[in-house]
Amino acid sequence: MPFQMNSIHTFLSSASITKDGDALLVALSGGADSVCLLLMLHELGYPVHALHCNFELRGTASDADEAFCRRLCRAQQIPLSVKHFRTRSYAQRHGVSIEMAARDLRYQWFAEVAAAEGAQALCVAHHRDDNIETLLMNLVRGTGIHGLTGIRPVTELKPETGKTLKVVRPLLAMSRVEIEAWLTEREQTWVTDATNLDPDAALRNKIRLQLLPLMEEMNPRVRETLAETAVRLTEAEALYNEAVEKIQRDVQGADGSLSVAALKQATASQTVLHELLHPQGFTPEQVREVHETMEGDSGKLWESRKGNRLLRDRGRLLMQEAAPSDAAAKAADGIFLPLDGLYEGPHGLRLLIRRQAIDPTTYEIPREAQTVCFDLEKLTLPLCLRPVREGDRFQPFGMAGTRLVSDYLTDCKRSLFEKEQQLLVISGERIAWVTGLRAAAGYEVDEHTRHVMTLTLL
Repeated sequence: MPFQMNSIHTFLSSASITKDGDALLVALSGGADSVCLLLMLHELGYPVHALHCNFELRGTASDADEAFCRRLCRAQQIPLSVKHFRTRSYAQRHGVSIEMAARDLRYQWFAEVAAAEGAQALCVAHHRDDNIETLLMNLVRGTGIHGLTGIRPVTELKPETGKTLKVVRPLLAMSRVEIEAWLTEREQTWVTDATNLDPDAALRNKIRLQLLPLMEEMNPRVRETLAETAVRLTEAEALYNEAVEKIQRDVQGADGSLSVAALKQATASQTVLHELLHPQGFTPEQVREVHETMEGDSGKLWESRKGNRLLRDRGRLLMQEAAPSDAAAKAADGIFLPLDGLYEGPHGLRLLIRRQAIDPTTYEIPREAQTVCFDLEKLTLPLCLRPVREGDRFQPFGMAGTRLVSDYLTDCKRSLFEKEQQLLVISGERIAWVTGLRAAAGYEVDEHTRHVMTLTLL
C-alpha cells in the first residue's frame, strides 16, 4: 500500500499540486472512496478542506451521512463545509432529472467555495473500477476513440463566473478492493449510500455484477488489462487529435467554411467531419448524410440539436451558430438609425453615419465599396435598418427597372446564410441601400444637392 501513497504524491506533483499551496477541496460523501481519498491526502500532508452535500433525498439517512462526515473531520481536525440542497424542488423548477439537478447543484457550490478559498483544485474519488466500467459502458453504447479513454485524471470545471477550477482524480490507479483494504487496515469505517445518483446505475450495475465477472473467467487480470488499454488509448488519442487538427487546417478556410474538394482528399474524411460537427450538436446520422451528399447542389441545410446550422454552398460547407431569438426578432422588426455617429448592430455590423453641407461643384463623391452617399433632402428620416424580407424590390443605381433583392443577392453569389444576414437601409417605405453592395436609384447626389449623408461600413 505505500506504493499507492507514493503514486498519488507523484500524480499530484505532475498536476502541479503542492503541499505548501492553498487548500485542496475534497468532495466527501462518506462512502469508502471519498473517505479514502480525504485521509490519504491528509496523511501525505496536503492541506485539505472537505465538502459534503446533503441533497435531502433520503430523509434521516441523508442526515446520518452528514453526521458521519462531521465526526470524521472533527476527529481528523480537517476543515469541513456542508451544504443542504432542495434537490427535488430544483429539478422540478428547471425541468431536469434528480441526477442532473444534484450534479448542477454540487458543482456550482464547489466552484463558489473554490473561488472564496482560492483553492488549488477539487479532488474527487473516481477509482480504477469506475474508469473500467465507464469504458465498457461507452463501448456497449457505441463510441469513438474519446469514449474509450475512460475518465480523465485531470479536467477543468468552468463556472459561469469566477476562474476555472482544476478537477483531479488521484485514485484512478486504485481498485475498489484496494480502497476498502486500505481503510480496513486503519480500522476506518465508511457509509454506504443506498441511493445511487448515477443516471447510468442500471447499466453500470450489469457491467459490474455480470459482465466483468464473466470477463474475469476468461482473463483473471482483465481489470488491469482494461485499465492499461485505456492509458494506451489516451496516448493514441493525443496523436489522433494532432492528425485531426492538421487536416482541419488543410480543409478550413479563413472564414471557417470547409472545402468539399479538400475534404474528399483527406484521410478518414467522415471521421474528420464528425470531430468538427459533433461538438456543434450534429448527430452521427447527420454527419453521415453530410459526408455522403457534400458534393450535391447548393442550398441543402442541416440543423443540429443545439440550433447550429450547416449549409452546403458552392463546394463549401458553411457553419452558422445559433443566434439568440430575442436579438433576431428585434433585428427583423427594424431598427431606426441615428442621424449622426457610430451605430453597432446585428451580425457585427458597425456603421458610421455623417451629415454635412457641401458645394456640389467641388464635392467628390466617395468611391469606396463600403460607403454610400445620399442627397439628404431626398431621404425620409429617420432611416431604418432591417433584414431582407420576401418580395423586397429595389432599383439598383445605374440600372433601369426594379429587381427582387433575393435575385440580386443570388447574382452576387451570396449564400443562404449571407442572404439571411443581409441588411437593408430603408428610407420611408423604400430601399435606399443593400448594405455593402448597391445603393438604390433616386437618392443620388446631383448639381442641386446641398447636404449629404454618408454611411460607411467599418
